Amino acid sequence: MENQLLMLPSITYAMKGRDILSRYQIHSYIERTPMHSKTTSCGYSLYVSGDIDRAEKILKENSIRILGRTSRDAR
Repeated sequence: MENQLLMLPSITYAMKGRDILSRYQIHSYIERTPMHSKTTSCGYSLYVSGDIDRAEKILKENSIRILGRTSRDAR
């Protein structure tokens, strides 16, 4: 799946997650969660450029709750 996003429970978690990933030299960007994916989220996700599996593992190890994954392109 291209353009993967990690859905987070709040903008606060998104900002913390971005900062944690930055310490590991993983670039990420906060984005609004696409409308098709807003089921349990406040509407913010992290777009990760690079190894999303590694990024998700790092975030979980740092107590950042991930609600799931989605794609920018899914319909």
